[in-house]
Amino acid sequence: MDPTLLLLRWAHVLAAIVAMGGLFFARFALVPALSEIDSTTRDRIHDAIRRRWLPWVIGAITVLLASGLANFLLFNGRVKAEGWANGQWMRETSYHALFGAKFLLALVAFYFASALVGRGAGTQWVRNDRAKWLSVTLGLTLAVVMLSGWMRQLHTGQNLLGDENGVRIESGGSGEEMPDTRYQDGEAGSNFRTRGADDSEATPETTPEVTPQATSEATSEAVPSP
Repeated sequence: MDPTLLLLRWAHVLAAIVAMGGLFFARFALVPALSEIDSTTRDRIHDAIRRRWLPWVIGAITVLLASGLANFLLFNGRVKAEGWANGQWMRETSYHALFGAKFLLALVAFYFASALVGRGAGTQWVRNDRAKWLSVTLGLTLAVVMLSGWMRQLHTGQNLLGDENGVRIESGGSGEEMPDTRYQDGEAGSNFRTRGADDSEATPETTPEVTPQATSEATSEAVPSP
């Protein structure tokens, strides 16, 4: 794998972990715990958290946008350069439509995530009901993660036997499937099954055939005549 692509993927995944983990903690631990104290103390705690958490939210959103767009552009260029499905792979898989839906959902989630840690008057309505909008934001991020998994699964294409370099990945419906030629005749299977047995078993010594005539002659020689 290209080191640049690997670094972009790591950055994207780690930023998503930070953002979604913070939302999950706030919704199911912080907000329920703060609801049990008085409003003055609660506002002071929210303000203290906002000052410390806001840079992380802005940083995670920036990394997600930058790495996500870079990954998409690089992957799109690879698909075109390699001619996946004769240039029709993106259309056949509806990849652009999936990316568009994911991008729009992510933008809405970013808006609510920023509003939840902001202090502007225009977004105060979000902070007035933190539990509700945290749940909405978590639902949006979960949808983005599910779409990402679906799109990532499309990247693999179909596995076909390649040349001396081993297994290669082909996309969509392009390429011809390699026929299974392991057993071309009826004897191949039986030869395969009995090969190990023939190698492991020792060859028995040849025993001379004993005929009734030979037995009688040997008996007459062993017993002397009276």
